[in-house]
Order: sequence, then C-alpha cells, then structure tokens
Amino acid sequence: MIHNTAFLMFCATLTAFVLTYMFIPSIIKVAEIKHLFDTPDERKSHQEVIPTLGGIGIFSGFLISFCLFAHFGPGNNIQYVVAALCFMFMLGAKDDIVELVPYKKFIGQIFAAAIIVFVGNIRITSMYGLFDISMIDYIPSVILSMLTIIFIINAFNLIDGINLLAGGVGIIVSVAFGVWFHFYGFIEYAVLCAAMAGAVLAFLKYNYTPAKIFMGDSGSLSLGLLSAVLAIQFIEHNEVVLKSASSVGMPMVSSPAMAIAVLIIPVFDTLRVFTLRLINKKSPFSADRNHVHHRLIDLGLTHIQASYILFAVNIFFIAVAYYLQPIGNLYLLIVLFVLAMLLMTVLNLLYAKKAGMFSNPNKKFSFRSFF
Repeated sequence: MIHNTAFLMFCATLTAFVLTYMFIPSIIKVAEIKHLFDTPDERKSHQEVIPTLGGIGIFSGFLISFCLFAHFGPGNNIQYVVAALCFMFMLGAKDDIVELVPYKKFIGQIFAAAIIVFVGNIRITSMYGLFDISMIDYIPSVILSMLTIIFIINAFNLIDGINLLAGGVGIIVSVAFGVWFHFYGFIEYAVLCAAMAGAVLAFLKYNYTPAKIFMGDSGSLSLGLLSAVLAIQFIEHNEVVLKSASSVGMPMVSSPAMAIAVLIIPVFDTLRVFTLRLINKKSPFSADRNHVHHRLIDLGLTHIQASYILFAVNIFFIAVAYYLQPIGNLYLLIVLFVLAMLLMTVLNLLYAKKAGMFSNPNKKFSFRSFF
C-alpha cells in the first residue's frame, strides 16, 4: 500500500509540475496581449506591471494530475473538495481580471466552505481535550470548521505579497501533511498533496525574482482552500489513527497544535494584522503594509531573502511542534505563539532601530506600531 502510494505521489508530482511548467508561458503571453497586469502602488513591493494569472497554471496542472491519479470511489468525499476548489478558483480568477468588492469574495468563500462542510462532511469533530473539549457536537463543529476554512483561505491571500512566499508555504504545507498521509496510507490526500506540491513548484520557477508572473487570487485562494482541507483532514484522520491498534510511527497526540505549526506563517501573520487593524479601529480586511514580509522588506531584504527566512521559520516551528507534542495541545499552542511573539519582537526591534524610532525624538514609538 505504501509503495503504491509513493509511486502515485511521484507520478502526480511529476505530472503536475510538467503541465504547470508548460502552461504558464502561454498564460503570460495571453496576459500581456490582454493587458491583465498587477499595477504597482505604494502598498506593493514591486515596481513593474506583472501578469497575475499564475493561479490558472497552478490550478490546471494540479487538477489534471489529481484527477489522473486520485481514487474517486464509494465512501470517498474527495470529489466535493474538487467541486469547492473549482468554485474558489473561478472566484479568484474573476477577481484577478475584474476586481470584486470584498463582500462578494467573502460570500463566495462561505459558499465554498459550505460545500466542504455540509456536502463533503469534512469537519473538525474533535478538539483532543483542548480546553477540556474532546468530541464536538454537530452545530459547533460546523461553525468551527466553516470559520477555520474561511480564515485559512484569507490567510493565504494575505501573505501573497512578495515573490515565492505563498507558493513556498504551500509547498511546505503539502509536504508536511503529505508525508503523514502517505505514511498511514490515506491515498487520496497523499496524492492531493503531491499534485499540489508539483504544480506550485513549477509556478515558483516563474515567480522567482525577477518575477514573470504572480499567482493572483485564483492561486492564493485555491491554495488556502486546499491547505484548510488538508489541516482538517489531518486532524480528523489522526483521531482514527490514535484509536487504531496500528498507531505507531507518526501519530500526533496534539494534532490541532501540529496543524497550526504547519500553517504558522499565514495563521500568525493574519491574527497579528487583524489585531493591529482592530486596535487602530480599522476594518480587519483593510489593506496596509503591516505584514511580517513587509517588515522584512523594509529592513532592506530582497523578496527571496525574506521568503527564505520565513520558510526556515516555518520549518523550525514544525520541528518544535513535532518534538514537543507530548506536552499537549494547550501548552504546545502557548509555546508556539510565545515563540512567534518573541521572533516578532526581535523583528520589530530591528525595524524600529532602522526607522530611527529610538534615536529620533520626532518619531513616535507606540505599542501599536511596535506590535
């Protein structure tokens, strides 16, 4: 079973990579002919007009590869993931071509999440004893699952601000969850991870500085949806593994915290930015330059350097969570967020020093700007 799964994953990765690699040059050419560009402004980190339809290549390569090598059979809810993904992709593609107002995007995200939760019955049903909660009743499970999916979708959308970042984090997510799904023989989701990694890896070749194309909302929203589904299914399938007699190898006794560690870059950055905006009495969905990647760029780092640093941080958190998981979900979550806050504090101190907030009396330094 594992050897067959490994072969399917290899085929899915290679197929998705080759197809996406072949599709993107044509997409770039069409975007140039039709003038479908991302225009730079004071909030963005690039100075040239660049096509924003990379998500089309990612989606196409992923979907073809996944449909070729995944198993769609009785009792399998993977088709509903594909249905929700297609809807989310089309929503993002329309936003890339004709910008949507935020509430329409939000309604679309709710619809996609509803397909996953209500039709596919992909829900968080166990909290593993976090806050003394084990199994969750249906209504709270639906609410928690919907909120989780919508949050992660938006989190990926928000970190897509510099070259490589959203795609690189997507690869880390797919590899981390894919290894676990492969080990326990959950073939459909192992193949999903493999196809996702292959498609995004091919895209990154064209997104490497100087970027020839961005993934746009069609890419970031799709990656966010897939990452949310992988996180939920990791938590749920791990519950089955823990209850089985074969729970050897890599069962995660703190899988909710482990899932957050895998997604720490988009999750922490989004929570931080939303908190800052609410403190400053702004809409949590208003645009600004307060993201972690913006701070790194403002320190003088290149897009590639900033992205590599964040990739290293992401892998570090996964390693910490894996080795500390026996302490339980609550304590592990505390450790993860304290670590994240400490690293953010160091970054903000460097940022404040470079901005001259400590030496220049005319520059005000407040908690809001520091956090």
